[in-house]
Amino acid sequence: MSSFDTLCKNIEEMDPDKFAQLFNEKSVDVIAKLATLTADGRDGLSIYMEFILASVSADGKLSANEYLLLKPIFDQLAEKDTTYEDGVSMFNAMGLNKPGAYQKVMDLMVDIFGMLDEKLKDDIVLICLLVCAIDGEVTEKEKDWIKKLIEPMQLEIEPMEYINNFLDKAGVFTLATTCVDQPRMRVLGLKILLDGKIYFAVGTFKDVYKQLQANPKCEIMAYVGTDFIRWDGKAVFSEDARLMAVVENVMPQLAAMYKENGWKFGFFTLDEGTAEFVNVAGEKIKIF
Repeated sequence: MSSFDTLCKNIEEMDPDKFAQLFNEKSVDVIAKLATLTADGRDGLSIYMEFILASVSADGKLSANEYLLLKPIFDQLAEKDTTYEDGVSMFNAMGLNKPGAYQKVMDLMVDIFGMLDEKLKDDIVLICLLVCAIDGEVTEKEKDWIKKLIEPMQLEIEPMEYINNFLDKAGVFTLATTCVDQPRMRVLGLKILLDGKIYFAVGTFKDVYKQLQANPKCEIMAYVGTDFIRWDGKAVFSEDARLMAVVENVMPQLAAMYKENGWKFGFFTLDEGTAEFVNVAGEKIKIF
């Protein structure tokens, strides 16, 4: 059983009082954070309720327990005290029994909030999972949707752009090389996104440059909180003059120091490799 299936099982079997406490605590936190992050006139509660609706519609059905959760909304919309049958009719009329397009919007919103605040994304995903489990079972359709929320590439941006954004949030990252048969690691912070590729820089006078020349196989690893990215491949060096111009613009002191000492940068990107994202739940997701 995967770690995700185990998580679903634990939530399905959670004590009702603990379930309610966790749901309420996370809901309060998420609503408050959404209210601070939205500047378009929409309040946090409205956006929160959209996630709840999307979660309830994940399998295209409205269970009795899900109806009870949404009853205040149905009562407000119908302007009366609704029954479960009323709720099902309204649920279907809203198109939530065919949730495809609606959930794509929710997927996008989750990723956008995740880029602003990763803990907020984790809490939103947990709330969605709790809603799916409110009737005691997370169905396969519901699991499929939750997995899409966890999937970092739902934002439909290029893999390099996603990795670049992650490296921005990490600030620093490690580069692993080999010296003959001995692994070597060092911390880097300089990277440049240019023409759809991410370039890194090391001094050509340093051992790391010699190691990459002797064996171009290497790996970049960066982490933010308990989430991290691993990206391996072969170092391919570039003489593109624009790369040094970028360094002079964004890190003038470093560029000046190299110039004063007669040092040079070796700019390289990774090719023929793979990249994966590992989230807080331990799920490994292939980026490419």
